[in-house]
Amino acid sequence: MPEKVKKSTLAVKVFKWSGLLLLALFILFSVAPYLFSEGEVAVLREELLFANSDFVEIEGIELHYRKWRGDNGTGKNVLLVHGLGASTFTWRYTAPMLEETGMRVVAVDLPGFGLSERKPGLDHSAGARGELLWVMLEEQFPGRQWHLVGHSMGGATVTAMALQNPEQTESLTLAAGALIPPDPSPFNQLLRYPPAAQWARVFGSRLIADESRVEEALTLAYGHQPTEHELSGYYLPLNIESTATTWLDLLKAESDPLLDQLPRLDLPVLCIWGEKDLLIPLEQGRKIDRLLPDSNLIIIEGVGHCPMETAPDRFDRKLAEFLLGI
Repeated sequence: MPEKVKKSTLAVKVFKWSGLLLLALFILFSVAPYLFSEGEVAVLREELLFANSDFVEIEGIELHYRKWRGDNGTGKNVLLVHGLGASTFTWRYTAPMLEETGMRVVAVDLPGFGLSERKPGLDHSAGARGELLWVMLEEQFPGRQWHLVGHSMGGATVTAMALQNPEQTESLTLAAGALIPPDPSPFNQLLRYPPAAQWARVFGSRLIADESRVEEALTLAYGHQPTEHELSGYYLPLNIESTATTWLDLLKAESDPLLDQLPRLDLPVLCIWGEKDLLIPLEQGRKIDRLLPDSNLIIIEGVGHCPMETAPDRFDRKLAEFLLGI
């Protein structure tokens, strides 16, 4: 057989077997993730209830919230919204302090976080969450005006709420508010392919169940190693069944163009940032502050991403001064 024909035959065989190998790998990639369990540690929501826990079903989603009643001598109603991976536990110092001033306070767990329901396929955009919380507030506490306070991811939610319903929003507080979305990632588009999403769910559930990784994340956010109480406050809710599904849906959520709409917010705004925030850097706070018509930026020196937890005396004092001054 001529040398040229041999080479051509060999090339055809290589191409054929390469194609078959790629097809086999594709089938393996598409089928294999469904053979693994998600490996979640089952923690029952009922085991984590607080003395003032309450639940309400809003548009088919069961939300967990907590109330601090106060005597409302101030006439002020405050909504507290947590950040990524957190819950009402975030506000364990802030809510009682505001209650002591006479304010009525509500802290809510966003869908899929804390003790709220994990429901697949939800829209976790800031706008969708904002609309859901307005329905909840009007159903449970009709006719009230609200001071909205959001930390990190929750900052985007309360900003969307203020834009959606300015007539019922008395003020807005952004504690390290995550209003600047990250650059788009091809990974997010890949998650729209069901087997890729299932792989993410399998590995994600194992990461969430890894206490040491949660501890590392908290250490980065706090700027110091968390105590056992702090760690359990975050770790245990993350191990409620189907939490990984929420995180997967969150990665697929569209980012709301909030920055462009900030000049529309004609209301008092407090931006409060930790000087050493490594997750939502202070420079982002400065940019947000510049875009707002009526904003005051407060910097808590020497602390990181969670000043309400790591420097509660200073954070709560600044927040109370702002709210009582309106």
